[in-house]
Amino acid sequence: MFTFKTLMPKLFILLCALFAGTCFALQKPLIFLAEDLPPYHFINNNGQADGALVEIVQAVLKQAKLPGKIAIQPFARGYQAAKAQKNTFLFSLLKTPNREQQFKWVGETYRSYAVLVGLKSRGDIKLSSLEDVNPLIVGTIRGYHSANFLVDNGFKEHEDLSLSVTSKHMWAMLFNNRIDLVLTNYMALDRDIKNAGFDERKVIPYLSIKDFPNKLNIATGLATSDNIVQRLSKSLVILKKSGRYQEILNKYQL
Repeated sequence: MFTFKTLMPKLFILLCALFAGTCFALQKPLIFLAEDLPPYHFINNNGQADGALVEIVQAVLKQAKLPGKIAIQPFARGYQAAKAQKNTFLFSLLKTPNREQQFKWVGETYRSYAVLVGLKSRGDIKLSSLEDVNPLIVGTIRGYHSANFLVDNGFKEHEDLSLSVTSKHMWAMLFNNRIDLVLTNYMALDRDIKNAGFDERKVIPYLSIKDFPNKLNIATGLATSDNIVQRLSKSLVILKKSGRYQEILNKYQL
């Protein structure tokens, strides 16, 4: 015959096991990913993730009282990881119509503006619209929305579209005259070219893309719990209202 007294040890063991599992789940760090794009996110001389948006993520995690790890890796790899893995976030993802239902959105971290740029020495390039680009070859990063944008506007890989895995390779293609133009974020243009080892003074904008999405967000796959997303979202709002968000951007002259 079972009594409350005889059940107590078993209940105690069960509750301890459940509590330990919960603690472990809470202590497991969230993963935040972004590509190498100074000054927003990059690997510093100490081999650590650094940059304006890295500091914003760190401040959000601190405010939310959640543990997290930040890693810099190629965009395509991070994108797939965030979609497939629970508690994995991208913190510099453009919010586009085709991505809207594929992710949970924490909030906006920054805004970027897309332009077609090329070598200043190319006096033959005259653009007033995207239609004028043909028959020039445009480069961008594989997996970026810019790649989808160009495909949607009639560009074809191996014909008039060149896709690179890294920005360093993309800029090498431009400076070695393997491509004619690059579709990129103008806000980080100078630093990105310098980081790739080329002279940013030799590049100029040829066309601003007006209908290109410009809101960068923290986002995660659908497997991440709504509770975690909401905690991070509230913390980001608090960070902005407190002025800390703008202080971080000011530090990086953004």
